[in-house]
Amino acid sequence: MSGLDNISVLLVEDSPQVRSLFVSVLTQLGVGNIVRATEGGEAIRLIKQIRYDSHSIGVSSIDLVISDWVMDPIDGATLLRWIRRHKESPDRFLPFMMVSAYSEKHRVQTALDLGVNEFLAKPFSVASVLQHLFAVIQDNRRYVRTNTFFGPDRRRHLNSVDEDRRFVHNTQEDAIDKGIRYYSRPRNLRLKAGGNTEFDAGRILKIQEELDSWSDDFVQWTVEYIENLKRLLAAATNKAPEDRRRDFNRINSIAHELRGQGGIFGYPLVSSVAKSLFELTKDTLDRSDGCLHLIKNHTETLQIVLRDEVRGDGGAIGLKIVKAMRLANAKFLRERQDISLVGRDFIQSNR
Repeated sequence: MSGLDNISVLLVEDSPQVRSLFVSVLTQLGVGNIVRATEGGEAIRLIKQIRYDSHSIGVSSIDLVISDWVMDPIDGATLLRWIRRHKESPDRFLPFMMVSAYSEKHRVQTALDLGVNEFLAKPFSVASVLQHLFAVIQDNRRYVRTNTFFGPDRRRHLNSVDEDRRFVHNTQEDAIDKGIRYYSRPRNLRLKAGGNTEFDAGRILKIQEELDSWSDDFVQWTVEYIENLKRLLAAATNKAPEDRRRDFNRINSIAHELRGQGGIFGYPLVSSVAKSLFELTKDTLDRSDGCLHLIKNHTETLQIVLRDEVRGDGGAIGLKIVKAMRLANAKFLRERQDISLVGRDFIQSNR
């Protein structure tokens, strides 16, 4: 037993497919109670409601929040900020795991600065979910409060004993030093889990096989994403470049979803192509016909991957697909009269 059966998790995810998948994984890992929310605002309402009327929710408390980053109207970062800083937050120490395909170093640092406990990058595996769950349970870092920050110590390893003697660990407020307050983290989560962080490797593999079986469903809803991309492309084609911003933003949103999901369901090439499309349409001022043509190229590549069921790295076919995409990206950049209009991430990825 892992002790997870005593834990209540608030899962916040706007994608119905990923939310269902996450519930399946957490349930099979043995998590006792899972409360669902579709975005940060609903999560805040549930946290408040549990405090005053827990019977209506079915759990007496929330032990851990697992939240996606990009959601509308209230995203994961705003939810985390509310939990850590808002006067109405019932538990500012509430452990928080952020989940996102935005796994760049500066994004992770932003999450740390907001007070996150763990950051789980998409695409994820069953083993990585379990690893981060146990990391939250075992985490014994102090919480730090300054004028601009409240959360677990951003240094993963605490100072040595000699350097740390000024802290008194048997009180709630350990010390005040130069305007910084230190708090011992409540041990509620660790006590509920019983300190047991062992899990049978065979069971992990079995759950991963169950996750992999979702690939057919993934193909179905990815086809729907691709149809939406086609409609957005058609709409943008009939507009002047200066009027295409909304269409590009929607394309970027779809690309973000796909780059986080492909690898989860055994289609890492979908994630690779979607990542390239995401970077192409992120922070770009180039909404020219040439850019539309490259978006169409990415969309058709996604179709080929699904049509030919190119799973894993795709072997020789996968290499050919990736090479063709990179050549098309390089050609697009060479033909730009003003490369400064293109998003920085796309330029760096295709140098």
